[in-house]
Amino acid sequence: MVVADGKDRAVAVPAANEALLALCYGELRNIARRVLRSDGAQLQLQPTDLAHEAAVRIMHLDRIEWQGRTHFLAMSARVMRQALLDEVRHRKAAKRQQPEVLTLWPGGEAAVPLDLFDDALERLFALDADRARVVELRFYAGLTMPEIAGTLDISVSTAERRWRTARAWLIAALDS
Repeated sequence: MVVADGKDRAVAVPAANEALLALCYGELRNIARRVLRSDGAQLQLQPTDLAHEAAVRIMHLDRIEWQGRTHFLAMSARVMRQALLDEVRHRKAAKRQQPEVLTLWPGGEAAVPLDLFDDALERLFALDADRARVVELRFYAGLTMPEIAGTLDISVSTAERRWRTARAWLIAALDS
């Protein structure tokens, strides 16, 4: 399979990666749709564009041996996060405007600039990488608690506890 890489170049994709991408591309689009649901218009970024950018970036990771769907989606979370941040930084630099604001939690509460959220998440990674990984998998990959537990090889109750404490820490960090 050959895909365009966003810079009008063709990139060959190995057959195994192509098969995994075909299985998970719909989920990538659903994740992108969920992430951009309320705020995508501000970024002028369509869910399909974000999913495609994430897929192209993932396919460039040729040294990874995928362990299955959840491993693929976990890596997709990191790649989609970076693609979103790149888009925000590009728009911010191009227009010298206020940072894009995205709604982070269900119900529209805690709408914050994505770059501030990422800075807080990086601080959480420095303090507690385990809790930060749960946030990354939950927010960017849209994994359920059982999927997160399986990906991180922890119990569901541990994943839920880490999610609650990480979410509380992020809300407090973003409020200050």
